[in-house]
Amino acid sequence: MSRRRHAAELTALILLTAPLAHAETADREKPMNIEADHANFDQKNNVGVYTGNVIVVQGTMTLKADKVTVRQDADGNQFSQGDGKPVKFRQRMDTGEWVDANSLHYDYDGKTGILKLINKAWVRRDTGDEVIGDLIVYDMATSTYQAQTDGKPGSRVNITLMPKKKDASSTAAKPAKAAASKPVASKPVAASAPKTGGSWSKDAK
Repeated sequence: MSRRRHAAELTALILLTAPLAHAETADREKPMNIEADHANFDQKNNVGVYTGNVIVVQGTMTLKADKVTVRQDADGNQFSQGDGKPVKFRQRMDTGEWVDANSLHYDYDGKTGILKLINKAWVRRDTGDEVIGDLIVYDMATSTYQAQTDGKPGSRVNITLMPKKKDASSTAAKPAKAAASKPVASKPVAASAPKTGGSWSKDAK
């Protein structure tokens, strides 16, 4: 692996792990609902093949594709592969933030929580941070990503980082606090000369 490619993968990994946002922890424990135009299910081997406007929903996770194959092992772990133009993936983080992803092919391992986005892949967060690559490996358990190129000349990983917005309330509070602490010079109060007898009157001329 070239030094440049390794640096790109490392940058992508740091980029999307910084806030330590995790996918909804209960998603993988919820039932998977699949809609499609056609379905073929092999009950003996516990394998289903779904084609035509496929929509897979599991908790907050939604996946849309042209073809999806789903398999479940003896322990109840679910595995799926799919193709689309493109495959569209969306899931909510524990923080409430949403993550969207696209690719032409995907491979999901429910036992490890690893989702591989293959060919013209990108992952984007609500913040605007984005990673584009030929292969993106997404760990749902830790919300970490690795992005790679296909190794062809000129292929590169593209990363977009959005600046964090400053807290407007804390910024506005600073000058107000400084103004309050600054001593205010008192203006001299004009008073009319006392009348004979020593009493003060503002109407005196």
